[in-house]
Amino acid sequence: MRTRNSVWIARRAFSSLALLPLLFASCSVLFVSPYDEVTDRAATELVTKTEIFIVRYAGTTDETGHTVRRGKPYDVEAGTFYTEARGAAAAMLLRSEQKDKNEEEIQILRNLSTRYDQLEASHRLGLITKTSTAGLLRTLRALVQVQLTKKHIATSNEATSASASNP
Repeated sequence: MRTRNSVWIARRAFSSLALLPLLFASCSVLFVSPYDEVTDRAATELVTKTEIFIVRYAGTTDETGHTVRRGKPYDVEAGTFYTEARGAAAAMLLRSEQKDKNEEEIQILRNLSTRYDQLEASHRLGLITKTSTAGLLRTLRALVQVQLTKKHIATSNEATSASASNP
């Protein structure tokens, strides 16, 4: 009697484990908001403009800390860049706030605006360096990483849906 009961329990456990992947495949739970191509393109464009600005305005130093290339001082063009960058971040934030499960992206965009404010304040006081742009660049990388993750999830979901509909 005991042997039959043990076999029955083992079969039941094996059957449950075998059905587990089907359960996960059939219902997808979304922990982040869906991929938004408009936000992704805006983020990519902002990163490109920021990188170009940093190359043009930030000074560089060698490993010993000596200046290799002096940066450009704050001017009208720099002021325009900071204003446009904050505007782009605000536009992405407005769009991101309209979606559920998007708290991480919203926080990154709020931080991004603050980082542009901080860099501009520093730039108004004197020349900026690659080192002084590090915080801004980290925040931009975080934004791009969120977009890439969402894009990957969307692509994976499309592939799963396509394979499930074409047996």
